[in-house]
Amino acid sequence: MTDSMEDIAERATDLQQLAISDPSQVPLDDLREIISTPTVAPSTHGAAIIALLNVARDRDDVGSEFVNDLDILLNRPSLNDAIVLRCLRQIAMNDPTAVLRIQEEITERISLDDSESTQAATGCCVELASTDTQAFVDLTPMLSALLDVENETIRTNAMYILSQIAHEYPEEVKPLVPQLVEGITERDQSYQTNALSALGAVTSAYPAAAKSTTEVLSELTTASALKVRANATALLADIAKEHPEAVEDHVPALIDCFHSDDEFLCGNAASAVLHVGVHNRAAVEEAIPALIELLDDPSPVVRRNTCKALGQLDATVALVQLRSVAESDPDEKVRELASWAIAEIS
Repeated sequence: MTDSMEDIAERATDLQQLAISDPSQVPLDDLREIISTPTVAPSTHGAAIIALLNVARDRDDVGSEFVNDLDILLNRPSLNDAIVLRCLRQIAMNDPTAVLRIQEEITERISLDDSESTQAATGCCVELASTDTQAFVDLTPMLSALLDVENETIRTNAMYILSQIAHEYPEEVKPLVPQLVEGITERDQSYQTNALSALGAVTSAYPAAAKSTTEVLSELTTASALKVRANATALLADIAKEHPEAVEDHVPALIDCFHSDDEFLCGNAASAVLHVGVHNRAAVEEAIPALIELLDDPSPVVRRNTCKALGQLDATVALVQLRSVAESDPDEKVRELASWAIAEIS
């Protein structure tokens, strides 16, 4: 680069402004040249990185070619590494594999300090965790500690990453069940949803883990946020697989979920009722009329789960409707399950 430092600084500022007004017109080669030049001032690097951040928000062709240079700048003490990390997060949305190459350098910026760097680094990890969950397993103790910091964004980021780990490695997150249980009653819906997701993943592998939470979960089936309701119902279904007696008292709440338009909520509720009914049919007797109504639900997923439940529950009162479904339902799998249910009942 033959331009003077002043010219380069001015160019970086111009590109930053252009990235705000018209990011599609920003020449990536110019940004790359500035970012990869080690001798420019930190403020010049900062302007170019902010420009790149805005471009990456608007375009999906910003990826791996910038990662190595940004990695180098992470180790430049005079530059705010939170800016670099936010830029890396945006690039990770386009190309997570490229950013995973420097995952260790990113996680090194995570500490118990309530800092911009920790917030930005955990945010970056949010975009990476689902691509290579194993790379973050060793971070579990730190993530657990971050659940107790005051910064809500850091806490929510940490809980999200834990939820991703829990789905692949539930045994690693199982020791954190008390924190997850505490998290499912949080006011912040994102944190609450992530906590439910993590607890659900652990409970799916270890049904007894959340056995003591059925009362809270039952209350959450009426929460305002649909994701919270669906996740809470899924948890009740998982618990009921091996501990149906713990869910028996909450059958009325599960029946209320049948009236939702959401197929996941209805399907989860039907699954939970099924598991309870296999253990104690009398406990779900009142659910059978509501299940029969679900045979007309627009979702084939709900109708499939309903056929399974009615067959397992030996619901003779549903035979007429099941025969109709077996003959005319538009979904082949629903027809098969309706025929199976008829055979189970007859």
